[in-house]
Amino acid sequence: MTLQVVASGRGRRTRMAAQPLTKLPDLSPPMRELLRRWLASDASERQWDSLLQKAGREQLDLADELLVRLLECGALRTKERFLHGQWRTERIAWMDVGALQRAVGVPSAEERIANRDDVASALRTLAASHDWLQPAAHSCLAGRAPTATLKARTELLQAVSRWRAEQRFGLRRDFALYARGHTKAVSDAEWNWLDAHLPLEALGIARFAPLIWLGGSLGLVTPSGRVDAGACGFCGVPARVFRAGTAVEAPLRYWLIENRASFERQAESAAPGTCVLWLPGQPSSDWLAAIAWLIDTAPAAAAISCDPDPAGISIALTAGALWSVRGLAWEPYRMAASEWHDAPMTALNDFDKERIAQLQGRPDLPPALSKLCADLLLQGTKAEQEHWL
Repeated sequence: MTLQVVASGRGRRTRMAAQPLTKLPDLSPPMRELLRRWLASDASERQWDSLLQKAGREQLDLADELLVRLLECGALRTKERFLHGQWRTERIAWMDVGALQRAVGVPSAEERIANRDDVASALRTLAASHDWLQPAAHSCLAGRAPTATLKARTELLQAVSRWRAEQRFGLRRDFALYARGHTKAVSDAEWNWLDAHLPLEALGIARFAPLIWLGGSLGLVTPSGRVDAGACGFCGVPARVFRAGTAVEAPLRYWLIENRASFERQAESAAPGTCVLWLPGQPSSDWLAAIAWLIDTAPAAAAISCDPDPAGISIALTAGALWSVRGLAWEPYRMAASEWHDAPMTALNDFDKERIAQLQGRPDLPPALSKLCADLLLQGTKAEQEHWL
C-alpha cells in the first residue's frame, strides 16, 4: 500500500494512504474489539499514548499492528516526530470517525443521545403506568449511570411489570430465567438495585422459599406431622403447606400485623383463640393464596394492624379484601391517630399525599381508615406501629 508523506515542520511529518478509505480490512476479533475501544470517543484526533493505554501492556504489539493496518487502508493518518534517530507516532487523526464507528458497531454521539432519549421515554412510560415502579424509574432518570446500564435496568423493570401482570411468582432464579433466559443472568449489583427500589417479595419474586409466619392459637396437621404455631411463640411455615391434605385446628379470630417486631411481641403473648399472622408489606401471591386457603378452611373474623401511613392503609385493604370477598368481617385495629401520639413522626411527602387522595376515592375504604386518611392530612405526619404495638 502506497503511503503519502507530508513534512509538517522540522522533525515532523504526517503519513496517510494515497487512496481514500473504501472499507476496513478483515480484522481479527481482538483487533476489532480494540478498535471499538479506540472509537468509543467521538474525538477526531487522539494521542497515540492514550490509545496504547487502552490497549494495555498485553496488547501493545496488537496495537502497533492495528495502527499499520488502519493507516494503510486509509482509515487514519499519523502525525509523527523524529526523536532519537527514529520516527515516532505522536497523534492519530481519523479520516471519518462516524463512518468507522458505524463499521464496527460503535454508536455515534447522535445515536447515543437518541438511545438515551429512548430509554428515558421508556422509563417515563413505566412510571406513568405503574405507581409502584415510580421510585425505580425516577432513580434512573435522576442518576448519571451509563446508557447501557440504564437500558439494562429499564428492561428489568419491564420484565417485572410483565411478571406481575401475568401473576407469576417464584424465586429470584425463576425471575432471572424469565427476564433474561438464564437463572444467573441478573447480577448481584442489579439485585441490590432492584431490592432498594421495589418490594420484590410483594411482587412475587422471593429470595427463598416463601414462609407464612404465624403464632398463637393455630394447629396444622399434615401427612408428615403436626405443627403447633404457638408452641415456640411463633414459627415460619412453608406456603406450600397451606393446601389440600392439611387439616387446620381453627382459631376463634385472626390478627394480622405488618411490623415484624410488633408481630413477634404480640404472637408470644397472644390471647387464647387468637392466631397472629405476620403481614409482610404488600403481600405476595404465595402469601395471599396461602391465607385465602386458610380462611376458606378455618373461617374467622380478622383484625388488621398496619403502619398508619398511606402504604399501611393500602396493605390493610389488600389483606382485608381476602375476608371481604368471603363475607367475613375484618377491621383495622390500633391504627387510629390516638394510638401514635407519643411515636416519632415523619412528615408526609408529595407522594404520600397523592396516595392518600387515591385511597380516599376507593369505595372499599372502611370508615376507620377514611378517618385515618383525614387525620394524616390534618397532621401532615405519619408514624410506625412498632413504637406502640
